Amino acid sequence: MLAQKLVLSYASKIAVQFIQMAAMFVVARIVGPNVLGTVAFGLAFVSMFLFVSDLGLSSAHMKLISEGQDEAKCIGTFGRLKIILTGVFVLVVLSVFFSQKYLFNVKFESKEHEYVIFIYLIIVAIGQLLYIATSTFAAKTEQAKQDLPNFLQTLAYQILRVIVVLLGFRAIGLSLANLGAVLLVIPVYYLLFKDYKIGKFDKELAKKYLTISIPVFVILIAQTVVYSTDRVILQYLTNSEEVGYYAAGFGISQFIRIIESSAGILFFPLFSKNIAENEFDSLNKSVNKYERFTLAFIFPVVIFIVICSDLVVQLSLGHKFIQTIPILSLVTLSMFVSVTNLPYINIISGKGLFRLSATIYVATAVIFVGLAFLFVSPSLLNLKGIGVALSLLLTNIILGTVFMIYVSKKQSEVIILHGKYMLIYGIIFLIIGYLIYNFLIFGLVWKIIFSVLFFILYFLLSYFLGIIKKEDWLMVLEITNIKKLLNYINTEIKFRK
Repeated sequence: MLAQKLVLSYASKIAVQFIQMAAMFVVARIVGPNVLGTVAFGLAFVSMFLFVSDLGLSSAHMKLISEGQDEAKCIGTFGRLKIILTGVFVLVVLSVFFSQKYLFNVKFESKEHEYVIFIYLIIVAIGQLLYIATSTFAAKTEQAKQDLPNFLQTLAYQILRVIVVLLGFRAIGLSLANLGAVLLVIPVYYLLFKDYKIGKFDKELAKKYLTISIPVFVILIAQTVVYSTDRVILQYLTNSEEVGYYAAGFGISQFIRIIESSAGILFFPLFSKNIAENEFDSLNKSVNKYERFTLAFIFPVVIFIVICSDLVVQLSLGHKFIQTIPILSLVTLSMFVSVTNLPYINIISGKGLFRLSATIYVATAVIFVGLAFLFVSPSLLNLKGIGVALSLLLTNIILGTVFMIYVSKKQSEVIILHGKYMLIYGIIFLIIGYLIYNFLIFGLVWKIIFSVLFFILYFLLSYFLGIIKKEDWLMVLEITNIKKLLNYINTEIKFRK
């Protein structure tokens, strides 16, 4: 059943990515980088304070339910805490906004930026309240219930954003389209969650939540620094146009990030259970399947995008986004490094070593900010969007290396990098492919031919060398078995009586 949950998560999120890409193809060409940058900045500004709305309670909720705590009490306690924190989050964002504008007299680039911030504050606040249901689904590894509303929300947003730009609206219209999609999906969450029992607030259980969440809270702050301040730093050191180039590259590479998020939510409670019950064989098998699938079938796509980023940008975004090309290569590679790190981060968290995780994340967040200012600042290297993307890549490499070292020390039963030969093969293929593409391939037609030959040669050569084995292809056929997948969905999407 784990295989079906994972493939459902992969498939639904990749479908979402294709829908987003199709919409971006239209939106980006109409509105250009400046409008995309304004929207990206508004979301990033609000997201900088997201840690306040959670304080690590969602991770604690997943851990406590997966360990067998009373479900109704957990939902009741977590839900009430989440509502309070979401209110605090809204107040914090408003306080920072008005302090910047009136107390410190730091002006935003335009009035439009301010409206976008307010709209995204509403969107994010609603999303955090809906996370009461999502976290419960995640704790019970109910993947279909997580994916269905997310897919419907994304579909609605992409349709609405295309409509609003065709009607002539810009950043504010795009933000309102996102808000409309969130409001439309609220009834779906209600239908999926309405039969769960919500218990009373339990003080003792609340203490357990806080005990687990405090170090996770520190992790959330560090993650926010790395994944939300990138656009904010870029905005303040450059302008909305540069943020737009960066956001466009980030948007294309999101197909990797969504795989990371879905697998992370699924594996965290599973690893926590495996470690608690000393089931290290099961844990190693899960990590092995994850790594082999990711390295065998996701890594080739990553390599292709890194090599052919100019072709991808040309076909999807158009000539206005020519400066996105190097950013896309770096961000895509960075996102894949993050995906590779995922099992080891979850093993440390599943073992309950949240303080260790917090220490590592804080250190890497400091490194990221330092690198970002070094690479982006006009008075230093002035690399703009490329500088932020490079900072992110180096930070993720450091983060993963440190977590792997600590996994080998703290949980020696875990095998590190099961698919290391696949990784080495992919890196060699990346280098050779990059050299051929950039020095021998010219013209759009030849680039498209190269794209087709790339995948044919990659998989054929890997098969003959024994890098990607027959079992890996059989695993894909097994986990993508439509009948089993539909049976799993039908089993899960049933309302309790």
